[in-house]
Amino acid sequence: MEIFVPNYYKSFKCIADKCRHSCCIGWDVYIDEDTVEKYEGLNDALGTRIKASLCEKEDGVCFEMCGDGRCPFLNENGLCDIISEKGDGYIGEICREHPRFYNFFSHRTEVGLGISCEEAARIVLSAEEGGGLVCIGEDEWESGSPAEAELEIIAKRDGLIETLRGEGSIDERAKRMLLSSGADLPERSIDEWHDVLSNLERLDVLWESYLDLLLDAHNCECPKELEKPLENLLIYFVYRHVSAAFDAQDIPCRAAFAYLAYRVISAMCAAKNKKDGKCEFADLCEFARAYSAEIEYSEENTEQLLELLQELNQAP
Repeated sequence: MEIFVPNYYKSFKCIADKCRHSCCIGWDVYIDEDTVEKYEGLNDALGTRIKASLCEKEDGVCFEMCGDGRCPFLNENGLCDIISEKGDGYIGEICREHPRFYNFFSHRTEVGLGISCEEAARIVLSAEEGGGLVCIGEDEWESGSPAEAELEIIAKRDGLIETLRGEGSIDERAKRMLLSSGADLPERSIDEWHDVLSNLERLDVLWESYLDLLLDAHNCECPKELEKPLENLLIYFVYRHVSAAFDAQDIPCRAAFAYLAYRVISAMCAAKNKKDGKCEFADLCEFARAYSAEIEYSEENTEQLLELLQELNQAP
């Protein structure tokens, strides 16, 4: 089965100790069965540490986090003791794969970089060619015949992305994309979306200060130099979430989800520009990273927003 990735995909490399928002802090680190089996075979000092740190929760086996939310193997230098001593082959699948995400079809696999990772966000939002897909080889799975619904989803997704690469401002293109998907994001004010997002599950207290920017996002605009990064941002959300649609009827809701992310993040940028007289690329990356971590990487938050958007699109 062929594997497709955005053209920036191979640029990613974990920045490890240089990362300001380590994925080894604040998240439960679940361990797959194969890796647990490897750990059980370790009889050295590291193996003893690992076994003492394992605990079983409802969702599986994971490391017991330290009191400050850090993985017990994240050392004071910001590096992983397991990788340092044993190499990448001894970390769990979740750690090894992060920040990658996958969308599987009968005839192909599509992979991307999740922007909850600050380095991935920088790469995705700065991509000059906007994330066109390239084939990087095949995996071990046998390719099947694509279902008609799958082909329809991919074709519609690609059409939405082409709309985003068209003429006009990114705000105009975003609205055209939404309309061409068959979706309609009701005219809720940005204050109302602030209230919706504020009532979702919270990961980081820093998110609250970013959300509060929305309360002062009226009558202000993003700097023009953020147009291309915002285009890349919206293409990312369409690529990731419209591709995950169950069927054609699910596409409008997924497109609305992508548009909402763009609307919220661009409003944060506009508010910061109004407040401080500037909003730079690094600020956009940080808002996007935080949004992704709080929304995309919370199954509960994603489901709540999708359900709300589905209800709003069905309302008379």
